[in-house]
Amino acid sequence: MIFLISLILTAAFVWFGADLLKKKPAVCYIAAAVLSAAAFAAGQSEIKFPEWFSTYVLGIFNKGALACALWCAVAWAAALPNGSAAIKKIMPIRGELSIFAALITLSHAVTYTLSYLDRISTFSKYNISPSTEFITTCVVCLVLMLIMIPLTVISFKTIRKKIKPKTWKNIQRAAYVFYALIYVHIMVIYLPKVKRGGADVILSILLYSAVFFGYAVFRIRKWYVKSKKPAKSGALNAVCTAAVVLLTGGAVMFMQPGKDAAPKRTGNSSKKAVLSEETTKAESDDSAETTTAAAEDEEKGGTTAAKTTKAKDGKNTTETTTADKKSDDKDKDKDKDKESENDSVEDSGNSSQEEEAPQEEQQQAAAEPEVQYIYNNGTFTGTGTSPADEGKDYEGTVYADVTIENDVITAISLSFPDDDADWCVMAEKAIPGRIMSAQSADVDASCGATRSAEGAIAAVKDALSQARK
Repeated sequence: MIFLISLILTAAFVWFGADLLKKKPAVCYIAAAVLSAAAFAAGQSEIKFPEWFSTYVLGIFNKGALACALWCAVAWAAALPNGSAAIKKIMPIRGELSIFAALITLSHAVTYTLSYLDRISTFSKYNISPSTEFITTCVVCLVLMLIMIPLTVISFKTIRKKIKPKTWKNIQRAAYVFYALIYVHIMVIYLPKVKRGGADVILSILLYSAVFFGYAVFRIRKWYVKSKKPAKSGALNAVCTAAVVLLTGGAVMFMQPGKDAAPKRTGNSSKKAVLSEETTKAESDDSAETTTAAAEDEEKGGTTAAKTTKAKDGKNTTETTTADKKSDDKDKDKDKDKESENDSVEDSGNSSQEEEAPQEEQQQAAAEPEVQYIYNNGTFTGTGTSPADEGKDYEGTVYADVTIENDVITAISLSFPDDDADWCVMAEKAIPGRIMSAQSADVDASCGATRSAEGAIAAVKDALSQARK
């Protein structure tokens, strides 16, 4: 949407401001520099602007949409048919327009240069491997700047006059590479968006592809008409139009995810870990541990042995065995009454010990209360947003799928519908591990992507609140 708005603004500027840009270019250059500086400063400040202002005013500068539209106007000046009204407006101010576009580009270039440097530092600090999209974007942006700067410098009339026309024209041919890399840069940025799908993404790819492929096709057409000079151009125009449609449609189909691609709410990647509690119950593979306590009853002339067995199931059982009283050979002649009395005493001791065993079992069972869980088992989805992100580096809602088993967070999968997937991956790699290690969502959000991390933590907290019994 902001690119479409930028195209409209560019068309209006070229149509109504061409004379001003031609007669007083310095004033326009200063205005462009001031606008870029103001947009950059506003984007870096902590001021919370209204969402519409951040998106449709600051966004067209800091996200490079207006700069891209201006470069498209500079490019199309060489592709439009000779004698058309549009070329009569653009061609006389093409050099000045390119300088104006370069100055407008500064806010976007400086904003994202600082952003990329910060990310590279964070990747190194947290030992994170940058994505292929991020590496490609860095390389493409570097080449774009290396081409744009000299082309802009030689566009000033005072410098252009000092260069031979043929040499100047040869240097200017680097602009073809510049325009192609702008399109590559845009498509690489749109790759994360394409994975999530959405009509807005398709429309944006259609618009960008139509503009850039249209320029390429009609630039070739103009070269063909100039060199071959065909008598009729109707069929050629139809072929060119069909080529633009096919190339644009092909770009959209190529960028779209396949049938097996993840749905819109699926994250770029998921980091899952399973935490298990260490058991405190000792288990024996061969036999249960046994301890024997022996007590001698000297007065009764007998011994009582108590065996305590610790079984695999963690329960203790007590078996009581009583040694038969062994009378000494010297006491065989004692009267039977005394033997009967001793036997009765032993029997009473046996029965008392046998009665104590089930009581001990009941006491032990009472000491092991039933575990009461706070959360339900299963996977729960929560959402969160960063309160400090509106219109800046982060946009959208974070989704968190949290899996819980017996009050243990066993897995966390995050989804960031953000324009910049590289910021998201830093939060995605840091936050789930911290939460599962602490078994709590009250963790530090500092990870180089604090705003995204705050949204992730809020989403996990929301999921935990839904899981609570």
